[in-house]
Amino acid sequence: MKLFLRRLGGALHSLSAASSGYGYFSSVCSSSKFDLTDLTRPHTWYPLARRKKRNIFLHVGPTNSGKTYHALKQLESSSSGLYCGPLRLLAWEVAKRLNKVNVPCNLITGQEREEINGAKHNSVTVEMADVICDYKCAMIGCNTRGFSFTRALLGIAADELHLCGDTCAVPLVQEILGVTDDVIKVQYYERLSPLIPAKVPLRSFSDIQRGDCVVTFSRHKIYKMKKEIETKGKHLCSVVYGSLPPETRTRQASMFNDESSEFDVLVASDAVGMGLNLNISRIIFSTLKKFDGSEMRKLTVSEIKQIAGRAGRYGSKFPNGEVTCLDGEDLPLLHSSLRSPSPILEDPAPCT
Repeated sequence: MKLFLRRLGGALHSLSAASSGYGYFSSVCSSSKFDLTDLTRPHTWYPLARRKKRNIFLHVGPTNSGKTYHALKQLESSSSGLYCGPLRLLAWEVAKRLNKVNVPCNLITGQEREEINGAKHNSVTVEMADVICDYKCAMIGCNTRGFSFTRALLGIAADELHLCGDTCAVPLVQEILGVTDDVIKVQYYERLSPLIPAKVPLRSFSDIQRGDCVVTFSRHKIYKMKKEIETKGKHLCSVVYGSLPPETRTRQASMFNDESSEFDVLVASDAVGMGLNLNISRIIFSTLKKFDGSEMRKLTVSEIKQIAGRAGRYGSKFPNGEVTCLDGEDLPLLHSSLRSPSPILEDPAPCT
């Protein structure tokens, strides 16, 4: 069951919902006719959601295709709403965006709570999403926390749900929701700007350019590469990685996005693949291998496409994205991954 939930969370990264008068999450305490130890029927844990015939809108496509933009527009236009993200920085971005367009929005994470007077919108990290509230619209983003995302997918008592993710997740979502009597509609999107894989690797850090993002997979290597690039004397580097303190991470991202800033190069972990709005011209993979907590392995097709796709943000100073590697031996895997569709997610063997 845990594997099943993690895989779903890795392919679907955002969800929005419009509800009418019910708590955002169905209270599992409102009914005694379910068994929390029965992991084969999790949809029964949310009786309020099961009483509604929900309309599910799946917005699917590659990175920088506008699917998340359309969901956020629904959030903006709603009288009340909720956004949940896998990173504090994503929650901060959405709260900032809504407040900028005069939609008061609170920011609530595990580390902080910034309340805006009169706000009926909340932007939170996904772990904080189990608070029962009454919203007209909500958007939930979770790139890695599959359990929290799946709970939201099954438990939101809403008239409409808008999900954003990769096309590879469509069959699995349809299977999960097949027992809920929800209506599912799929909207396909195409990338709005080109993503061009380079034919040659980066020769050296002397060839680093403004707007580049070097991606590596350990904090030690992030700071090592930052030092090597800055030693050349041409650029200053911002850094972004998952365990960086929230305020520092926000400041680092803001400095990189600021066109007047001297910090015009980014060195980051794969956290950049989670949907952070960064003005990246070119993604440079330092390697296509990572230690996943148990073993050193090659990046999957989905991981490569998710990270590489962050180059060339539509409407930014760098609308055309490029991607390359430090090591020429990695280029064949990079090119083949970008040409390949993400493998369809399948439900693994049921738990016993």
